[in-house]
Formats: sequence, structure tokens, C-alpha cells
Amino acid sequence: MTNRRDPDLRRDPEAIMRLAIARRLSRRHFLVAAGTGMGALALAACAPTPAGTAGTSAAPGGGGDLGDTLNLATWPNYHDQAVLDAFTASTGVAINVGVYGSTEEMEAKIRAGNSGIDVVVPSNYAIEGWVADSLIEPLDYAQLPNFKKADWNATFMDQAFDKGNTHSIPKNWGTTGIAYRSSKVTEEIKTWEQFFDLAGTTYEGKALIVDHQISSFGSAAVAMGYSLNTIDPTEMEAVEAMLTALKPKLFAISSDVQPPLRALDTWLSVAWTGDGVQVGRDNEDARYVVADDGGELWIDSYTVAADAPHKAAAYAFLDYILQPEQAAAETEFCLFPHANDKATELVAEDVRTNEVIYPPADKLAALEYAVNATYNSPERAEAWARIKASA
Repeated sequence: MTNRRDPDLRRDPEAIMRLAIARRLSRRHFLVAAGTGMGALALAACAPTPAGTAGTSAAPGGGGDLGDTLNLATWPNYHDQAVLDAFTASTGVAINVGVYGSTEEMEAKIRAGNSGIDVVVPSNYAIEGWVADSLIEPLDYAQLPNFKKADWNATFMDQAFDKGNTHSIPKNWGTTGIAYRSSKVTEEIKTWEQFFDLAGTTYEGKALIVDHQISSFGSAAVAMGYSLNTIDPTEMEAVEAMLTALKPKLFAISSDVQPPLRALDTWLSVAWTGDGVQVGRDNEDARYVVADDGGELWIDSYTVAADAPHKAAAYAFLDYILQPEQAAAETEFCLFPHANDKATELVAEDVRTNEVIYPPADKLAALEYAVNATYNSPERAEAWARIKASA
């Protein structure tokens, strides 16, 4: 799926929000009320010019022509169009935004070869395998003169999936947590153990888990005292048995988290950061909890495809988009937290102090990153398929 960004997303803020709700957007599929139009022109006028471009199509440092095209593979509604337009205005490079619903879709596209993709934004659990299979290239930091490692939060850098950030630089990060409506759920939910117990008892028919094996199977594993990443056969068998028994008591297994939660068709749900922000903003009784017993912490990162046809443009774009000013604007647009501390300092106070968006450090300490072995485990994939197919 390589559709360009929907032109309707350039509407006024109220139209943007109506469109978001109408499309029933969840974790990646949501919009923030953010103006473009004249705002884009203003940003283009005042935004820092990408290094070495001086308003032309020169590569950083004057090292050649950027060309006129950049192909970006990313998530829906993850980029502020005004920021992208400012890059185009400065360089003459038009950005083709390819929208993907999952890392798996991105991977299938680049594995097929000749994808035309230049910059791709996968989730952390895929990167190790992509590096091993040479799907993305080692980053040439000499072409990123504005990158300052000291500006980045150490929690999200130098992780096991890409030691030394040789192939990836974080864009945004988030959590998988529990969303619930406190007007209906009388308990203060704090753990995955509570969530799965209540989903099958007190709130039978009113709970939803997302259609994503890492997030839902992994959270159920945590509820049972196992690692989010378990691939132990005995533990996976126990998780599968629990979820299979739970399935007929659920409202649904679906990644369309927000619509039923808003309509009170569901009262509690596995959810992602974006769901918590959106539903909580619009409903006073909505709560989003990062579970005390653990769960998933995730990062989406910028990478350069190994066969990128426009590499000079790719590096110019990364050097621009990773600067704090641009990173802050993107964060205020999508409302996923950024890994660049300098960018966070520039974000509006009501965003950076929102504990759904930026949970306290002690909440993050218990969380795990999903790993490549979990992502690629055929046994977990088969178990998840059996759970969904069960009566």
C-alpha cells in the first residue's frame, strides 16, 4: 500500500478531526488538530534551511545534486505536512509519502526489491533482521552534520536491536497500555493481570484486545508473569490457552480501538499511546494506564533503504527532519513523544507534561522492547492465528 497522503488532510483543524473520527483511526491512524495552509507557508519562510541547500537542490556540504524526488515509507498521519512542505520549498525535492499500516507491509515492499523507497520508518523489532539481511544501509553520519547525539535521550539510543545506532535514528516512541472508561469501570486498573481477569469476568463482552500478536499476546504473557517476548513453548501454550478461553467473552479482537471505546460499546481495551491521547482528550472519564507489571515500549526509527534511488535527498531530509525545531513540530502534530530531548523542550507545555504522552521514567522502567525473535517467531504467529480462529 503506497498511497500518497490524503489531500483531505490539508483541511482546517475541525475537518481534520472529523476525518480522523470517521476513519476510526487508532494507534497510527489518528490526527491532531493542526493547521496547514497559510501555516505551511509561514513555516517554509522561517524554517531552518537544510544544511548546504541554500534554497537549491544542492546536497549537504555542496556535495552534488539532490534531485527532485524523495520516497518516504511511513505510518499514516505521522508527519506534519507543513514541515514536509518547508523541506520541499528549501530544496526543490518533492516528498512522496507512502502510507503503510504495519512494519510487515513495509518489509514486504523492500524485500521484493526495486521498491523505490528511500527513507523507511520501521518499528524497533524489525531493525535487527533488516540489518542482517542488508535491507537498510549503515548510516553515513558525515552526511548528517546537524545530528547531535548529546541531544537524544539515552533511553531510546544504542539499544540491542541497533547498537551504536549504526542503521537507525529514533523518530517517535510510545507504549502499549490499557484504556478504560472510569464511568463504567469502577476499579482503578493498574496491571495487565487485572485487565485480563476483568475482561473475562466483571466486564465480559465489554473488553477489546488489539489485532497484533506482539501487543496482545505479549501483554497477556506479562499478565501471566512471563516476558512480553516469550517464545518458550510451555509459556506460549499457557498464554494461548488463556486467550482462547477469553476470546468468546471479548467484544472483539480489533485494532480499531477508539470507536467502540468512544461509543461505550467497550469499556476497557488494549490500546496504544495515540488512543490514550485522543480518547482522553475528548472524554473526561477516559483513562490510559501504563501497566505496573510491565508491557511494551516501542520506537519507530528513520532508516535509509539499501537500494534507495535518491540517497542524497534521503540524507538531506534526515539532516533536516531530525533537527529539534522540525522534530518538535512533528511531535505536536502526531502527539507521539520524541526521543530528542532538545525537541521535547520546544514542544508545547500541555504536550510535554501530559503523562499519557510522556509517562514518568519509573513507569517506563518495567517495560520491554519487542525483539526480532518475537516478531519473526512462526510459533507465536501460529498461536495468534489459532486464537483468532477459535470459536
